[in-house]
Amino acid sequence: MAYTSLYRRYRPETFDDVVGQEHIVRTLKNQIKSDSVGHAYLFTGTRGTGKTSVAKIFARAVNCPTPVDGSPCCKCDVCRALSSPTNLDILEIDAASNNSVDQIRELTDKINFPPTTGRFKVYIVDEVHMLSKSAYNALLKTLEEPPAHAIFVLATTEVHQIPATVLSRCLRFDFHLLPLSLIEKRLKFIFDDIKVKCDADAVRLIASAGRGSMRDALSIADMCVSYCAGNITYDGVLEVLGTADPFKVLDLAEAVLSGDADAALVRLAALCDLGKSVPVLASDLGAMFRNMMYAATCKNAREILALPADLFGAIDACAARYPVKKIFSSMKAMTSLEGQFRYGTQHRTLLEAAVLEAATNEPSAESFRELAEKVDKLERQIKALTKSGFNPAPVKADARQVWGRVVSALNAKGFRHAAMAATDAAVEETEDVFRVRIASAASMSLLDDDGVRALIDRTFASLSKKSLVIEQGGALVRDREVPYLTEMFGARLEVK
Repeated sequence: MAYTSLYRRYRPETFDDVVGQEHIVRTLKNQIKSDSVGHAYLFTGTRGTGKTSVAKIFARAVNCPTPVDGSPCCKCDVCRALSSPTNLDILEIDAASNNSVDQIRELTDKINFPPTTGRFKVYIVDEVHMLSKSAYNALLKTLEEPPAHAIFVLATTEVHQIPATVLSRCLRFDFHLLPLSLIEKRLKFIFDDIKVKCDADAVRLIASAGRGSMRDALSIADMCVSYCAGNITYDGVLEVLGTADPFKVLDLAEAVLSGDADAALVRLAALCDLGKSVPVLASDLGAMFRNMMYAATCKNAREILALPADLFGAIDACAARYPVKKIFSSMKAMTSLEGQFRYGTQHRTLLEAAVLEAATNEPSAESFRELAEKVDKLERQIKALTKSGFNPAPVKADARQVWGRVVSALNAKGFRHAAMAATDAAVEETEDVFRVRIASAASMSLLDDDGVRALIDRTFASLSKKSLVIEQGGALVRDREVPYLTEMFGARLEVK
């Protein structure tokens, strides 16, 4: 006999077997108990959250003559007949392969035939967003006013693609992603039922890998059962998922956060050489930074992340050593790679570039701590000096800095030519005199303008108490520039 996969073998048979989705289950059960069933339903949500399973349970429940708390009894002749794949009262249609207007017209033509077993004929249209525009138009009238014995259940993962005219004719139910705890509980039940040993950490990892989808989690569990030969371990699940050792990923993450680009690239190369998928490795590294974000900011991070105790302890200790801003920027660098992987072929090069950028774009944690310590020390010293009445003398500016501010003032007031002439000046200062020497007569004439000179005097007076002397003479310029030019051009330079 052919093997039946876990997600098919453990597909729920009644509403009580459905994992999660209490808001939907409760509403449907109340409608059945009160005999107020609608004529058209829309089930939407992520894959593997129970849309088709709930639709099939609902289809049998509305036809069961003796429902139990709104669920099919699964014992009567009607329930047994409707459970057969050959029954004609529950019609499951795949809109992905039956999306033309002719196929929908054929359906609407046959809808008037009464059911053969129960009270209702239930049409479950899966992937309904794949219907063509003309097919939607052909379905509209029948969807709005079907025969009394017909019920439509439309299922989709892309509700935004469905026309508003169809949405307005349906009772909409949104299926949510399943909490990690519910998936974990269901997996434990299944492993116990099939007599397979599984570590608690391994169960938690499989549930987490399902990302809120029970079907995805059961598909992973199926592979783990075969790979681990009846004894599922944490390391075995990692091998099945193709992910890297989380402690090695943590070492890589810490190298990135510490700003050690050399160690980061060496550790990344070691992980890539193990044959791990580069996009999966990038996802693992991004998830590691995410876990650090939770550890650094959330009090109940241990319960949220549901990681093994030793792994969470290592992550928590690492997160405490680095700024949250650094962790966040590193996480963004990894998550941004998803789109680049989709359109690029050099995946390893892209990941290496992202790791290098994340490791070098900000100061390391040690630098932050050292800077913070210096700032704190300086602030304490300033407070102590202020309390003691100490009034520090102003710091003297260098002669070139003083003259540079004069040049900036000339530029700011629109004297650009004068500013250019003043830039080439040589300056020196003694105890009482600030002397400026202009190299050429032309430059000197620009600075002798009354307006220019008045501005120079005002600006200089605000900067220094010394006497300002501006004169023509290139000796200082020559003495300053000849050694520099000689160094550039060598002994061939002849200065005249």
